[in-house]
Amino acid sequence: MHWKGRTPAVATDRGRPDLNLLIPLNALLVERNVTKAAERLSMAQPTMSTTLAKLRRHFGDPLLIREGRTLVLTPFAESLRQPVQTALVAALDALSFGHSFDSRSEQRSFTVIASDYAACTLLRPALRELTADAPGVRVNVEPLRADLIEQLRSGRCDLLFWPLQLAGPDLLGFPHESLFTDEFIAVADKDHHVPEEPLTAKALAQTPAVQVNGVGGNRVVSEVKLSEQTLRQPTAITVESFTLALGMVAGSDRITLTQRRLFDLLGPALGLREVPLAIPHPPLNLAMFWHPNTMHSPAHQWFRGRLRQMAAQM
Repeated sequence: MHWKGRTPAVATDRGRPDLNLLIPLNALLVERNVTKAAERLSMAQPTMSTTLAKLRRHFGDPLLIREGRTLVLTPFAESLRQPVQTALVAALDALSFGHSFDSRSEQRSFTVIASDYAACTLLRPALRELTADAPGVRVNVEPLRADLIEQLRSGRCDLLFWPLQLAGPDLLGFPHESLFTDEFIAVADKDHHVPEEPLTAKALAQTPAVQVNGVGGNRVVSEVKLSEQTLRQPTAITVESFTLALGMVAGSDRITLTQRRLFDLLGPALGLREVPLAIPHPPLNLAMFWHPNTMHSPAHQWFRGRLRQMAAQM
């Protein structure tokens, strides 16, 4: 059967919709892949294929069509994404009405995406408290990745931690909340003598450094702010995380720019010191982002609230 280009028709069974199809429909719209949609719902792949066939008959549209080696949503399927998500949110709100999240007895997991900085400064102390207060709650912490917005959009992660300064329009379209502010400082080995202190713009541009790579083509906040001041650092070493940058600077004649909170946490043990800057310190505003589907979920509200409390203590 050739689906491409076919105009959706009203199916004969549309008057008696099967609401059990709503959740697998959402999985297919999010994953755009039958196998992944089945895995998402812990469903056998043949069962999901059968469900897709029912949905195609119901809507009179193929929903998923092949383009090259991948499957893509038809225009009609694209138009279903938001209504289906809205329907699921309404259903979840109705089912959770009158119920609160009991952290002592709940058994569930959350997945968060965070940099090593956010993990060390915020999640580490927060999760230590959660372990005692919510023994049945599991938190999976995953590193930053190039498709982080898609991870959030698809529901594969519950929370994303990202600097507001680097959030583009797509990400700012998600519900979000600023957690705390920080600033970038220059750091060197305690035994390394930097020729000029405090570091002027010219001196900073001439000092060998360890630089942190951005994720998915994004630059880190410090690089963005220095670029605004038309500064460039001679960089022979690049690494993937701020904690690794601090380790590479220890015992070397290089400097790095890192967050003050992370330096306070790790710097002294690594034998590092702050190098004064004669230029403004690049600021950082860390925020958490989540999907609209979880806005009113008691469990998610509880989880975000605990992280908000920890950030306030900082």
